Amino acid sequence: MSDWKDDYNLLGLGGFTSLITQVNVSLWGNEVLIECVYNPEERLPYMLAFKDCRDISWTVQDEEAVGELEAEFFGISLGEREHRKPAVITTDIFEISILYGSFSIHKGENLNAQVADLETEVLVSQSPAVL
Repeated sequence: MSDWKDDYNLLGLGGFTSLITQVNVSLWGNEVLIECVYNPEERLPYMLAFKDCRDISWTVQDEEAVGELEAEFFGISLGEREHRKPAVITTDIFEISILYGSFSIHKGENLNAQVADLETEVLVSQSPAVL
């Protein structure tokens, strides 16, 4: 298993911290979009997109923090695409494991336009969700 710091570095973000601001699940769980901000002081947005998902596993790590609006991004292991090995994303509040077909990262100005075109069910702490 690769070190999660290596996989975070593969995202090309640099050395600053990231926060996860929202997790969107669409197409009955076949697509997962994780919205993040890099460098919390400048709040530079980016999105992790997992497509052709076959299995999603979600664990709440800190029940007292589920009302928070942002989760601190602790680490990521990208796993292997084509459903060979799940990606695992760990935060201070939750951990999510996604067995996926393809992965991409979206940064910059095109981010908002792409999100606006998607029909998604938003998983937020205020709404109960069952996966």
